[in-house]
Amino acid sequence: MFKHRIISFPLLLALVAAVFFWKEGGKYLFALIATAGSAAALYEGALLFNKINIKNSPLFCAAGGALISAAYCIDQFNWYKHKLCGNAAILLAVLTGFYALLVMIAKKNDIVQKLAGSISIFAIFGLPFYLLETVYFRTLGGLPLLLYVICVVKSMDTGGYIFGMLSAKLLPGGNHKIAPSISPKKSWEGVAGGMLMSVAVSLIFCKCYGGNIQNYIIHGVILSLLSLAGDLTESSLKRSAGVKDSANWIPGMGGIFDVFDSFLYVGYFMLFSNLGR
Repeated sequence: MFKHRIISFPLLLALVAAVFFWKEGGKYLFALIATAGSAAALYEGALLFNKINIKNSPLFCAAGGALISAAYCIDQFNWYKHKLCGNAAILLAVLTGFYALLVMIAKKNDIVQKLAGSISIFAIFGLPFYLLETVYFRTLGGLPLLLYVICVVKSMDTGGYIFGMLSAKLLPGGNHKIAPSISPKKSWEGVAGGMLMSVAVSLIFCKCYGGNIQNYIIHGVILSLLSLAGDLTESSLKRSAGVKDSANWIPGMGGIFDVFDSFLYVGYFMLFSNLGR
């Protein structure tokens, strides 16, 4: 698994770098990643929900996520003259109605359960990805806000892994677990180390782009805690579903949801953040 991750992780970093630093094609790549990522994450979430007996339609969820993400990008980049194209709510309503019609024609009697489950998937997994897309279009003095969010949030993951591993080996009796029934490897020492790394990365951005130091420290702390909450949420869901990974799209890392679980709650906070305004 580790050798596969050595290959996958640099490729993901290269994609992120291309989005932000490829002047001509970065926005096209972002639209492609956002559309494909939303579809894959919703599909994976739908499969997990099915495993815990919450009925839904994975293909419906995936198609809806792809259409909403693509429409939003088209609207923001002004690739199409009609603003209606970017109205995610209307697209979702049309798609839901179309799906309901198909189910009724097929004479299936679980339409209500599947629709309710599918809409829940959008709320839990789709909305956070949509909110992250909105972050991409905000700037503050040249600050690439989504890049900032990605680096700070993933620093929590990296720091948590490093400090958790070191504390388990160096401390007498090992480290102190947070929720062993949900995520056996996560420790309070790892959380502290991850938070310190998130704050440090946040301050690096502050140094590069300017701004209030206290504001960047607060953002670093909050984003690190939200990262932990998202990670524990997915771990709990996967444990309930009886699976180790949400999918196997990415060698050594699992599915799209496994990579982006840390961002489940981040977008909600960034709605009220003063960075990028």
